Amino acid sequence: LLKTALKSEKKERKRIAKDLHDAIQSDLNAVRNYVILFSKKNTHTEAPELLDAIQTSLEQTIENTRLISFQMMPPLLETSGFNLALRDYFEQLNASSGAVFQQNYSLTEIQIPDAIAYELFRVVQELTSNMLKHGSVLNCNAGLTLSHGALCFSLEDDGIPFDFYTHYKQRKGSGLQNIQSRLQSISARMEQKNTPSGNQYLVYIPFYD
Repeated sequence: LLKTALKSEKKERKRIAKDLHDAIQSDLNAVRNYVILFSKKNTHTEAPELLDAIQTSLEQTIENTRLISFQMMPPLLETSGFNLALRDYFEQLNASSGAVFQQNYSLTEIQIPDAIAYELFRVVQELTSNMLKHGSVLNCNAGLTLSHGALCFSLEDDGIPFDFYTHYKQRKGSGLQNIQSRLQSISARMEQKNTPSGNQYLVYIPFYD
């Protein structure tokens, strides 16, 4: 039931992301082009300022739509695989969050199955979202290695310490429940290390070559 539910969610996310990209973004781009064309033809003294404001608003709306579409279904995840999609995700966080995300992947040649890649990507999104929202994170290191027959994804930050499993047992936050559900659906487990400061998470996924 869990796998079926998550599969349905993935399918719906993909549909919404496609609609955002193909329909709404296309319409917004058309409106932006009309504004640009109109601004070139209109010489009224107040028109340029008004048109600049409209264009700025449109540009922001287009960018927000693009980001929402990416969050719903990262295009690189399906076309280029987990590693490139994750690199792109962290690069966007570096540009927009104020924190520094460093990446160290020693398994760039390994192809992670699509179903596993999707759920793992969502887990990473949930963890990083919590870090930025509640942890006052300034620096974070992400890594991917092969350990004892399993893929090991690591995420270590310098933010406020957060006891994941205590909060999970107390049912605090739907995001924590989502992480556990996604891990269970791909037979993965997460371990939180005791660290003198910050947080360190290790996600182990059975690897099938």
